[in-house]
Amino acid sequence: MEKPRRIEEGVYRVQLVLPESLENERRELELFLLGAQKRIANFSELHGWKDLTRESFFDLTEIYDRKEAFDRALAKVAGASVQIEFPKTYSAALENRVLMAVSPVLYSENYPEGIEKNSYEKLLAHEIAHRLHIRILKGNEDAMGPIWFFEGFAIYAADQFSQDESPLESAEIQSIISASTRTSYRKYGILFRYLIKKVSVEELIEHAGKADFESWLQEII
Repeated sequence: MEKPRRIEEGVYRVQLVLPESLENERRELELFLLGAQKRIANFSELHGWKDLTRESFFDLTEIYDRKEAFDRALAKVAGASVQIEFPKTYSAALENRVLMAVSPVLYSENYPEGIEKNSYEKLLAHEIAHRLHIRILKGNEDAMGPIWFFEGFAIYAADQFSQDESPLESAEIQSIISASTRTSYRKYGILFRYLIKKVSVEELIEHAGKADFESWLQEII
């Protein structure tokens, strides 16, 4: 495996493995990878986390032209059963320093709700953002908070759905906060951006892993 090569602060050229059908898209995909890293590097610098991007977040990238192949490869890397069925919309992951994703065409077909300007680059940045979040927490994944929060953080860091200014009703906010299963990522983004108007990202991260996080939120909503 080739070692990541530093291009600039927080941005690395990483080995990219593609099926033959995607070889003619290699250059475009490489640019997506560089752009995704740049997004997270810029976000990190803005919030004082620049030092956390000095080491690459992944050593290898694999992009698949079939969802079934992506699912099997992801299960293998994550140490899960190869029989596991991931949701149709599950399109990328960063596990064990391997960034894996379906192709841009598959992503658009399987998750049309996610289509926006630079949506594929943002998809990859989203997965890198999860790893940034873990570095902020000094490796303590248990402190990342509930699903809506750590996904909301990644959505915010990757600048996904930032043009959606749809208001959330109070009941919707309470429903998202109390839900134990995944719901709308777009609404996660809206809620997260609403919350950072109340308190800083840093303060939210600090409280997210605590047992009283939900009750603390009720005081600021």
